[in-house]
Amino acid sequence: MKRSFQYLLLLTVVALMGCKGKASSATDTSVAEGKPSEKTPGEVAVSKEEQAAQHIEVGWVEVGSEPRMLTVPGRIALPDNAMWRVGVLTTGRIAEVFANLGDFVHKGQVLAKMHSHDVHEARADYQTALSNRLKVEAAKALAQKEFDRTQRLYTLKAASVEQVEMAHQELVNAEAEARNVEISVQRERTHLEDSLGIPADIPPNSSGEENDLIPIVAPADGFVLQKNVTVGSTIDPATDAFMLGNLGRLWMLASVGEKDLPLLRLGESAEITVPGSTDSIRGTLTNLGQQFDATTRKMEVRIELPNSGSQLKPEMLAEAKLPLGRSETSLRIPQQSIQQVSGQDAVFVRVADNRFLVRFVRTGPIAGSKIEILEGLTSGEQVVTQGSFIVKSELLRSTIGD
Repeated sequence: MKRSFQYLLLLTVVALMGCKGKASSATDTSVAEGKPSEKTPGEVAVSKEEQAAQHIEVGWVEVGSEPRMLTVPGRIALPDNAMWRVGVLTTGRIAEVFANLGDFVHKGQVLAKMHSHDVHEARADYQTALSNRLKVEAAKALAQKEFDRTQRLYTLKAASVEQVEMAHQELVNAEAEARNVEISVQRERTHLEDSLGIPADIPPNSSGEENDLIPIVAPADGFVLQKNVTVGSTIDPATDAFMLGNLGRLWMLASVGEKDLPLLRLGESAEITVPGSTDSIRGTLTNLGQQFDATTRKMEVRIELPNSGSQLKPEMLAEAKLPLGRSETSLRIPQQSIQQVSGQDAVFVRVADNRFLVRFVRTGPIAGSKIEILEGLTSGEQVVTQGSFIVKSELLRSTIGD
């Protein structure tokens, strides 16, 4: 009986040891295969082999320091020194027009011609001055001849000193009168040729009427921005016939609030965009304005910008991004790292070589291919920079499986 009990006890111990061995073997197999006993919510496991196959890449969260940018509205304007109002010096009637709205014209090019009664008056004054010059020149020649004759008589003792001095005085008076008349001739000539732009002396065998038309001439190279004359219309000195503009360089006049104005600095670079265009143009802040608008309490600051392709036009609406002069530290990651999870912006943070944890973030402005992270990440962390959509798919698959 005692021997039977010992045999039964031995069989029980062997059975217990066998069960313990099976449990230990199962545990060892699970560890060897790397299967976790439990998983953190929002965590995704992706093996190194799968990361390489799916081209999943990881990068550090970047830390940068950039000026805070101010976005303000404004308009494109033509610089004062690149705009010319072309008018006339006298009232007249337009006889011919050679330039149209939008044309590019060169300095000295005739834009139009006009007829004016002042031309006839100016020509009459010029002819009078020429006639007077002929008379005075003849009188001067006679005075010179009389002075020479008196001197010879004085040498022959046939004339007195008083006669010589009198003849000399007559010559001096004639020369002075000749100078005055010459000044009058040059004045009338200048008025005709420089002021009115017509020849003072009409060439032989030429049309007098054509030579009497006053040309309206472009003062500089530029585009015709305004045209206020047509053939037959009248014009006076108070009216602009044309307005020209050089569109090679333009201004943007941007409205800046009172609190932001002290933070701006002359010479800073500004980024200009216009509605309907994805391209931006770099300009330079050159003037901070002089007077606030009494209603809006804003100041118009001036930004100079190149316009070599003439894609910008005066009075276009525009938007400017201006640096406010103080730098702020920010975190940036590639824009493609951001995924939408449960309707929120999220990234995948590496927590181990083959594990990624979803992290919800609050994003800021986009600069190039980078996006600023306002909340949710810290410097020194690594996030998925390429293949984040694949990691998101793995997260959704594991969530559905659970």
